[in-house]
Amino acid sequence: MIAEISAIVAGVNMATSAIKQAAGAADDLSTIGVFLGKLGGAEVELAKAQNAGNLNEGDAIKAALARKQIADTMQEVKDLFTLSGNGHLYQQCMQEMANARKAKQDELARLALLKKKRYKELRQIGMIVLLCLALVPAVVGGIIYMLMNR
Repeated sequence: MIAEISAIVAGVNMATSAIKQAAGAADDLSTIGVFLGKLGGAEVELAKAQNAGNLNEGDAIKAALARKQIADTMQEVKDLFTLSGNGHLYQQCMQEMANARKAKQDELARLALLKKKRYKELRQIGMIVLLCLALVPAVVGGIIYMLMNR
C-alpha cells in the first residue's frame, strides 16, 4: 500500500507542477486539460486506496495531504478556466470526467457479472460431467448385472 500511495502522490505532484508550468507559459487550456484528467484519475485512485481501509499512519497522512493538494490544484485550474472566460468549459470537463468514471465503473460491473455468470456455468458443467462419470458406469454396471443374473 505504501508504494501505491507514493505513486499516487508522485502523479499528483507531476500533474500539479505541469499545470503550473502550462499556466505560466501560456493560456492554452488544452494542455491543462490533459493534466486535469491525470489529476482526476489520481483522485479516484486515492479514494480507492483510502476506501480499502488498510492504510497505516504514514500512508493516511500522505493521502490527506495529497487530497488537499488535489483540491487546491483543481481550484487553481477552475480559476484559470474562469479567468480566461471559459468557466463553462471547466464544468463540461468535470462532467465528461464524471461520465468517463461512470462508464468505467459500469464496464467493471458488467465484467464482474460476466465473470460470475461464467463461473456458475462452469460449475454446472462440472456437476454434469461428474454426474455422467458417476452415473453412466453405475447404470451400465447395473444393466450388465441384471443381464448376467437372469
